[in-house]
Amino acid sequence: MIKTKRSPQSPSHGFTIVELLIIAPIVILTIGTFITVIVNMTGEVLATRSSNVLAYSIQDALDRIESDVKLSTTFLAVNNVALPVASHQGYDDNTANFANVDNGTKGNMLILNTLATTGNPLSSTNGLVYLKLPNLNDCLSPQINQNTPMTMNVIYFVKTVGGTSSLWRRSVMTSDYASAGCAVPWQQPSCAPGVTDAFCKTQDVRLVDGINPSDFVVQYFNTADATAANSVAGDNGQSPALRSAALQSTATIGVSINVTKTAAGRTINQTGTMRATRLDINASTIAAIVPAVIPASPVVTGSFLTPDSGQFSWPAVPGASSYTIEKQIDSVSGPWTVVASNITATTYNISALRLNAINARVTAISSAGSSAVSNTATVTIPAWNALVLQNNWSDYNQGYAASAYTKTSAGVVVLKGLIKRSGTPTAYETIGVLPPGYRPASIAIFQTSTDLNVASRVDVYPDGSIRYVVGSAAWFALDGIKFLPTGSPYPFTPLTLSGAWVNYDSGVHETAGYAVDGSGRVQLKGLVKNGTGTIGVLPVGYQPPQIMYLPGDATNAFGDFSIDTAGAILPHAYTNPYFSIQSMFYPASYAWPNTLTLLNGWVAYGGGLSTPQFTKAADGIVTVKGFIKSGTITSGTVIANLPAGYRPKETILLGGAAWDAYSRIDIQTNGDIVARVVSAGWTSLDAITFMAEQ
Repeated sequence: MIKTKRSPQSPSHGFTIVELLIIAPIVILTIGTFITVIVNMTGEVLATRSSNVLAYSIQDALDRIESDVKLSTTFLAVNNVALPVASHQGYDDNTANFANVDNGTKGNMLILNTLATTGNPLSSTNGLVYLKLPNLNDCLSPQINQNTPMTMNVIYFVKTVGGTSSLWRRSVMTSDYASAGCAVPWQQPSCAPGVTDAFCKTQDVRLVDGINPSDFVVQYFNTADATAANSVAGDNGQSPALRSAALQSTATIGVSINVTKTAAGRTINQTGTMRATRLDINASTIAAIVPAVIPASPVVTGSFLTPDSGQFSWPAVPGASSYTIEKQIDSVSGPWTVVASNITATTYNISALRLNAINARVTAISSAGSSAVSNTATVTIPAWNALVLQNNWSDYNQGYAASAYTKTSAGVVVLKGLIKRSGTPTAYETIGVLPPGYRPASIAIFQTSTDLNVASRVDVYPDGSIRYVVGSAAWFALDGIKFLPTGSPYPFTPLTLSGAWVNYDSGVHETAGYAVDGSGRVQLKGLVKNGTGTIGVLPVGYQPPQIMYLPGDATNAFGDFSIDTAGAILPHAYTNPYFSIQSMFYPASYAWPNTLTLLNGWVAYGGGLSTPQFTKAADGIVTVKGFIKSGTITSGTVIANLPAGYRPKETILLGGAAWDAYSRIDIQTNGDIVARVVSAGWTSLDAITFMAEQ
């Protein structure tokens, strides 16, 4: 049987359609993945390269800034080099100034004042370019370094040029930079790329591209180790003048550059920061920090300064080199008077008299001119200054005057007040102290009133201390004390003493003398001793119109004396060894305007003795005189009444003389002159003086 052997089948060639349909997508995906990887790798390389370039650009910019800062003399709020007309060096490529703060569109700028040099400033062979005459020395002089160095501005700013916003560095020079100095500066003025100008010798340096105005941040620090930036120097809410003033105190800057941009479809970000300090932190004195401008008007405030001054103050005005102060007293339309000019202080005191309103205004001055005049500040001097009481003394109150002092327009110091003490007073203890300008030249002794209805004694010392000597702690009056202080414009003439009378101790206690104050009243002073009869004689012009009787302390007890129309001063009740003649009266030449109408049986004594009259001087002191008799002597009896305008604000207690003994008369707020301790035989009103206040 024959078997047939089967031949093996030949293998098939290629893929079937089914196989192709399965394999093709896999191949495509593989190729796509490969291409994606290649693209991603290429993009990453490009992005990394762009990031590295950006980081390098930022670091290069920071390095340049650091180098320029170290060599600068100061930081500026605006460029202090005047931009030449059509120089194309301004921010707008014309003459627009630069400013260090962000105004919302231009961004922050770093403006440096720096010195022009003869070569690369980093080279050890370079030198400064000194300005020519009219400085001190000729260019060939060995002392050329005493001349003013030439300065320029280096400015870093952000601006869009050719569609790209970039950080730029510009060198700004004066129009005569090539001829003003003893050498041509190595530095040259620069302008934006593409600007054609014979003045611009080079192009601005382009530092960082793709930067927004807000990406360039500059802070100013007062010292290299300060952690808090100067709050004014970089504040766009401050004026250029205030920023300039603040920048004078800064020596260090901190710069931050933060740029975000897109490269190869990727967002890249690079940030760089730097702090740099000027090498010579005192170099700001080498050149002007800001151009001379007319300063702003000062803002003046005023406050009362005890005892009689207004203190006027104002903040320093940036750019001002000095100030002029004017005053106007008691007027809103009267003339202004210059009281000080070209002063550098920002506080000034102006003195005035009681109740004066002091108006003051200030003008700021610079080399460019004067500011508009400031606002008017006003300080009113009070009628009285409170006396600060010591040693358990306090005001009596209950309708009586509080202790106080004042100085009238006639130059007379006047005291008032009824006081009391807790505990027993000690002789010569201090009641209070008067300030300078309100003190006598020597110890002055005054007779006043006390509750014992006898004379009390108060001394006022050259150091201003008011001292209790004799009296009572229950109540003790300062009313009636008045005198011309040391330094008064109304000098005393020594009184020629008669007989055995001598000054008690010249130079320690008041030496006998007389003067006329600013209201024409005779002021009499002195402490004398050891005599009898007439103490001395006042010359013509200082004599009273009739015989006057005045009180005076006599060895810690009551004393009185008369002054006749010939000027003879004669003591009546007194005890040696000493006698005080402190008093005040009008001379015979004075025309008394008012007759005093007496009440309750009181009448004028007559016989050439003082006629009852009253007056008020321009300085506000009311003076009453009169030698009277025969009236009702009951305590509280009204002797006479003074009209409105001649009355005190509180009840005043005054010591006087009555039948050669102590007398007390009160002046009440309704104008009543009230008898407290008087004599029907005779009572003198000649010692009545007080300040009219209503």
